[in-house]
Amino acid sequence: MGNAKKRLKEILKDARKLTLCVDGWSKKGLTASFLGVSACFYHPPGGRVYHALLSLHRLDHPHTGECIARCIDETMVAWDIVGDKVLLVVTDNGSNIVKAVRLLSERPRQEIEPSAHSTRLPPGDGLDDVSWEEEEPESESDEENGDISESRDFDDGKFQRMPCLAHTLQLSLKDAMKHPSTDLLLTRARKLVHSVRKSSLANEALIKKCGKTLVRDCSTRWNSTFDMLRRLLEIRTELNQVLEELGMDTLLTSDWSKMENLVTLLEPFAIHTDQLQSDSQSLSQVVPCLLNLEAHLQTTTVAAKPLAQTLLKSLRERFAGILSPASLQFDATPAAACLLDPNVSVVLLTPDMLPLKMAALSFIQNMMEAQYNQCNPPTTPQDVRNEAETPSANAVFQKYRFLATRMEVNVLFQNGPEYGSLMAELRRYEDEIKSGVSDETPLKFWQSREAVYPKLSPLALDLVSAPASQAFVERIFSLCGLLSSGLRNRATTSLEQRVFLKINKDLLM
Repeated sequence: MGNAKKRLKEILKDARKLTLCVDGWSKKGLTASFLGVSACFYHPPGGRVYHALLSLHRLDHPHTGECIARCIDETMVAWDIVGDKVLLVVTDNGSNIVKAVRLLSERPRQEIEPSAHSTRLPPGDGLDDVSWEEEEPESESDEENGDISESRDFDDGKFQRMPCLAHTLQLSLKDAMKHPSTDLLLTRARKLVHSVRKSSLANEALIKKCGKTLVRDCSTRWNSTFDMLRRLLEIRTELNQVLEELGMDTLLTSDWSKMENLVTLLEPFAIHTDQLQSDSQSLSQVVPCLLNLEAHLQTTTVAAKPLAQTLLKSLRERFAGILSPASLQFDATPAAACLLDPNVSVVLLTPDMLPLKMAALSFIQNMMEAQYNQCNPPTTPQDVRNEAETPSANAVFQKYRFLATRMEVNVLFQNGPEYGSLMAELRRYEDEIKSGVSDETPLKFWQSREAVYPKLSPLALDLVSAPASQAFVERIFSLCGLLSSGLRNRATTSLEQRVFLKINKDLLM
């Protein structure tokens, strides 16, 4: 175990930027709770994208923001991860995790109080599939208060939290499912599924006819409602035959028609949710997916129009921080990743996308400036003033000394060769993608052009490697249950060690 962690620490050291993914899970009955932290990053020496489990903490109640912040902080200390190396922290929308990331941004590590609620895992303890969201309702107001951020400064050491995109899509769908007509249809569909699944005769007859049975939905499983409705439609003929033979009630013809419209409406959401749940290289897909869903909802059929309008409103409100540069919650990271993905960057080159494109360009320049500052510490203020001193500038330096420090850095960067080279590469890249969409993967595109874009390619490789969801951590919890099944009181190796070695096996080989 020691050698494995040493190997992973060496790999992490080579990463320029990484994305932390954080999620929590509880056992059924809430007898034990856990927090998982993973890191996704591009590894320059190996030319690969890795997603590794870093830690698995057992938490006692209550799951406060302080406690979660401490666990994340301990993980970063254990793996020698400094704050300016973290591109994003991807979490769900729970108010406690939102608060935890805010605490990490606001206070130095040593000021976060040690928590008595976090312990190392005891030998062999496991868990079942129960999300923290089942245990604690979300606080929408807390989410919003904790999610507002200013334009990002890569030198300030603050953490940028991004809500898990797949999870947030699910929240938009839940908003739409509250529409009266949809809620009634889902109630009837669930009642039918429940009555069939609890009947051994109906289940057996259905399997004999079509080899399939009905699927129940689950509040914490993305796309499960869509899967339930799609299965009902898929085996509708056989299901109605079985129900008629057994004298059981089926749905009205109008209900089946409404279900078909609903499945048609939800299908693109199911496709894009799966797309955004990949372990890596999905951040650049966020903006195209959201824009595609908007277009889908705007062109839907008349029958589904009321629900589509509700869904569109929720989508725009929940994702304003990604699609609207005017939003107080705006984060340009997904837009920048989209711009640097040659397969999808064309969506930002239309006139109506100009504000988003400019925000992405500004983000890329800020990243480049931060890298420049790390490699070239500012000279003394007097040296900089002598280079670009004017009466008005001198007055600013004298009156606003904190602003002056920032201006000095900007003068050094923007007057230097790095800035000119970066802007030239950005213009050259835009010309290349305008000539045609690349058929290469983003990684291969930038790896094959490192000599053409020496300044831009490292930034691009880091951005297009990032994930858009924390689904990787959720899959870890499923594995936890398998590895600990039946071993609760007999295991000799801790659950964390077994999961760490299992999840990171390919990376450490």
